[in-house]
Amino acid sequence: MIAGAERELAGEGIVQMSNKSRGTAFEREFAEIFAGRGFWVHCLRDNTNGQPFDLIAVRDNRAYAFDCKECQDNVFRLSRMEENQDNAMALWAETGNQFSFFALRFNDNVYLVPYRMIKTLKVNGTKQLKETDAAKYGRELSQWMRWRDTLDEREAK
Repeated sequence: MIAGAERELAGEGIVQMSNKSRGTAFEREFAEIFAGRGFWVHCLRDNTNGQPFDLIAVRDNRAYAFDCKECQDNVFRLSRMEENQDNAMALWAETGNQFSFFALRFNDNVYLVPYRMIKTLKVNGTKQLKETDAAKYGRELSQWMRWRDTLDEREAK
């Protein structure tokens, strides 16, 4: 896994990736996981107008927007949800799309926390999430995938 090898090398002082390059590696790895599970995936690239989220995944006529966040120091600061991301995810929902998530990686665990939950927590004064909070308010990625697969199989019948 990219993260494990990266930490191993960094511990030996061989490689020290920037937060941006760690985030980009996480986005690629996340996209590959979804593509491998039958989703059409498109990664949005940084641009001068700001990037609303990192990728869009679609399967069975359901579109999902994701913003991937690498959680350094085992904390996700809600201030990392930028105004353009907030606006884009709100518009995503207003235009009939149901699913937008923050994919939060704590070490090797990834949790999908719905945008609306992050927004509610932020409005109510929460400043940061620890891994236990991400597990409480979201779903671990492999658990979410199993749940989504089960729902899709039921609807196909």
